[in-house]
Amino acid sequence: MQKKQKKNEKLNNTRKFKIAYVFTYAPIGVLCPLIGQYLSSIGFSGTQIGTVTAVSTAVAIFASTFWGDKYSNCRDGRKVIFFLCIAAAVMALFNSLITSFTVFTVFFGVMYFFQGPVMGLADAMVLETDENFASIRLCGAVGYALSVFAGGKIGGLLGLDKIFFVYAVTFVIGGFIVMTIKLQKVPLHKIEETAKAREKIKFSELLKEKKAVALIICGIFMFGTNVANNTYFSFLFRDGGGTVAGVGTAFLLMVGSEAPFMALAPKLAGKFSQQRLIAAAMILSALRFGWYASGPSHQWLIALFFLQGMVNGVLLVEYMKYISSVVNPRVIGIAVSAFYAISSNGGTILCNFFGGVAMDHFGSVGVYGLFSALNVVGIIMYFAFGLQKKKK
Repeated sequence: MQKKQKKNEKLNNTRKFKIAYVFTYAPIGVLCPLIGQYLSSIGFSGTQIGTVTAVSTAVAIFASTFWGDKYSNCRDGRKVIFFLCIAAAVMALFNSLITSFTVFTVFFGVMYFFQGPVMGLADAMVLETDENFASIRLCGAVGYALSVFAGGKIGGLLGLDKIFFVYAVTFVIGGFIVMTIKLQKVPLHKIEETAKAREKIKFSELLKEKKAVALIICGIFMFGTNVANNTYFSFLFRDGGGTVAGVGTAFLLMVGSEAPFMALAPKLAGKFSQQRLIAAAMILSALRFGWYASGPSHQWLIALFFLQGMVNGVLLVEYMKYISSVVNPRVIGIAVSAFYAISSNGGTILCNFFGGVAMDHFGSVGVYGLFSALNVVGIIMYFAFGLQKKKK
């Protein structure tokens, strides 16, 4: 009887985790693909849009470290995540009222100071409770895709400033759901032991892992473009004859296509090797953005939505696994952190800023010409470092 009760509690907890992921990823989905369109509608230039998104990503790097420390030393990590969700929601409402570039950049950066760490801390909470991470993380992708679709429809009908209200409401709901999740208490002495073990690991140890360092460097030219695509795709889509509501539909299909390829990636890696599969995804990414640079119609952009799934579905799963497999298990944590800080966030800052400059001078097709060129640099480095070779 007691065993059955524990099983039911675990299932109920897993259900709550899944719902929480839907609502904590939904705000990102409604904001990232449409923020560029909103800023353009209130008179911001491409360079200014790139600056806003680059600054916010830079803030997120430091915020993750700051709030990660608070979370690690808090007996109830749910309270930290709840606070971040509510604070980000409040800041979003302020942002909806600001039209000055300088003031908006500051307030948007503050919003990202609260928003940026939520995803990583939610992942940590799931992993600490030994839940089925893959099935729960998938719900985040669902929440993101659905909110892009809803945001596009709402923005098209009621005005793009309404994306901030959708952002705020979904984050508040997500925060309250997080507080209903039951967590297993970790003994204080275990927390202290873990903290001591982490203190002994130095960043300099990662520098000895040559393959991991090479992968992180290559990742700057790959992952930054794929994240920045969330900001600039709406401009390409509308230049191709699409509407704001159509942007939501396109992203629903594109992000939704990542899930099946994530499930398929391990099987393909087993058949063709992880290293070659990653190389193929990188080449496809360069070709995809090169095709975008030719200025295709919005119908073709929607018709070939699955290209995003083929690229991101592979890279988001296998690239991280590749990095983890080539380092000493002792430094996996710091290697993953370095990847997110340098490859993902650092690359995104680079692509968001220079993407904005390219849009001012060459339009949306110029942005994707730049992204394709950066991908080519990443591919050349990947092969130059010999990373495509199968591990012995």
